[in-house]
Amino acid sequence: MDDDEEDLRYSGLTGGKIVHESLVECGVNVVFGYSGGANLPVLDQFHGSPLRFVMNRSEQCCGHAAEGYARSSGRVGVVLTTSGPGLTNIITPLQDARGDSTPMVALSGQVPTSAVGTDAFQECLAVDLTRPCTKWSYQVKSVEEVRSVIHEAFHVAASGKPGPVHIDLPKDVMTSVLRGSGVPLPLKPPEITPDARDLAAVARLLSIAKKPILYVGQGAMAAGHELLTLAEKCDVPVTTTLHAMGVFDEYHPLSLHMLGMHGAAYANYAIQESDLIVAIGSRFDDRTTGVLNRYAPEAKLAHEEGRGGLVHFDIEPSQFGRVINPTVAVAGDCREALQMLLPLVVPQQRPEWVERCVGLKRDYPFAYTKPPHSQIKTQQVIEALNHGFDSQRQSLVVSTGVGNHQMMSCQFIRWTTPRSIITSGSLGTMGFGLPAAIGAQVANPEKIVLLVDGDSSFNMTLNDLGTVIEHQLPIKMAVMNDGRQQMVHVWQKLFFDGRIVATDNVNPDFVKLAQSYGIEAFSCATAEELPSCVEKFVNAKGPVLADFRVVPDICLPMVAPGKALDQMFLPGSITLEDSTAPKMEGMAPS
Repeated sequence: MDDDEEDLRYSGLTGGKIVHESLVECGVNVVFGYSGGANLPVLDQFHGSPLRFVMNRSEQCCGHAAEGYARSSGRVGVVLTTSGPGLTNIITPLQDARGDSTPMVALSGQVPTSAVGTDAFQECLAVDLTRPCTKWSYQVKSVEEVRSVIHEAFHVAASGKPGPVHIDLPKDVMTSVLRGSGVPLPLKPPEITPDARDLAAVARLLSIAKKPILYVGQGAMAAGHELLTLAEKCDVPVTTTLHAMGVFDEYHPLSLHMLGMHGAAYANYAIQESDLIVAIGSRFDDRTTGVLNRYAPEAKLAHEEGRGGLVHFDIEPSQFGRVINPTVAVAGDCREALQMLLPLVVPQQRPEWVERCVGLKRDYPFAYTKPPHSQIKTQQVIEALNHGFDSQRQSLVVSTGVGNHQMMSCQFIRWTTPRSIITSGSLGTMGFGLPAAIGAQVANPEKIVLLVDGDSSFNMTLNDLGTVIEHQLPIKMAVMNDGRQQMVHVWQKLFFDGRIVATDNVNPDFVKLAQSYGIEAFSCATAEELPSCVEKFVNAKGPVLADFRVVPDICLPMVAPGKALDQMFLPGSITLEDSTAPKMEGMAPS
């Protein structure tokens, strides 16, 4: 097709039809959405469409499903909502996607352009609302620019540091017919290439450092092979952030698992002892650093003495110096940067440092105290699930809500493949788990999707059980039901003299609720029945829900606010009994 034919290809089509055809051109195969008057000109195009349209039970669920789709697959998630409340209901998913660097394109219907700004029915200033929580937010002005804008939206969402884009689609523009050619597609700017001089400086530091560590974030998601090669070639231990779990196989002897506030004590100790911290695709989030003036003392000293320091690989140069000032900053794609670095590094063995890290893993393991009277704890259930899915681990994707169960999943599941953990990290959005699991299952029909949720998070989006059964999605839903918003309940105990306000739940019968949708469901409350319940859960053929009646517990290790990364409450060091619970000073965690 020559340029003239390409220019006229969409002549005679409505704006709504051009949106649909542009989605096809951009490789979309699934759209999550909800109907409304303002988005009908676009929604109508999905009648008889090759694209699959999944209707979640609220716009917020649509947004989180698009996130789960994107994070589990690496493709751009797409959501379509109507105007007004349809748009405002996806603000939370957009901010969640922004904080966790998730590529997403949100399309919202809008009242006709003549009614914008008049407080018309279901009208809001959509672009103004979404601008702070997106990479780009734009209202289409004419039918001529529709195709160009949609293509640009997908490029912006997926390029550089991924994130959400919002495109507002006025109803009159969507019903207008294109006469002639449209605006040409935008040119794509060149990508940043890592600087060879910076990489040579990193190779030099790796050659002289005695106790280096790789601190890996989700920016390294596509660089698993290169990361493994670097770690083995230079004999360097690896710790990861929440979203990067599985990028480096946690069964590998050099793995120190997840670090941070509720991460592995051994990883936190190793970071504090390391003389060279190499951050690859991570951003020094406060949950992974503790109080900054006491973070990485040995690396900072090594920086001053010219024998180590802090190295930062990131695709977004604006990240450099935002939290820490790196010794060396490497801008560009992490995979490309590591590919360029590998020929420069010298093979090394560091037996003393590796043995020190192995000793830390041995001395400070994840642990918990089993409850009396055959009761069960969340950690105990997750440990059993980890064992139950062991033979299927390579095809397992786990979605979580937010709270104790989320952190305990990180601790007691071993992660071996990239994109196997789908969770809300930066924003900490309760209710994320179920719709995100739906998106992950839609994106990966051949994989096993496990939802580990808490009763509080599950309560927020349990209406999406309707989506599960409508599409016969074989999601395995494990609800850790302790009847509380337990993580906040703990903070009230520790930071507010035990004054408990609004953290106890009144739950439905989750088993009967799931069964009312036609979903297999059962409960488990004792250690004796746990093995058989997990076996039944693992082997279920369709969607299944297990209500695990667990005893509330505190999530340890824990780095309290205002403390250094190595100043942790370790498992067994504190309890929540009224007579022994310690009183803490300062602000509770946010």
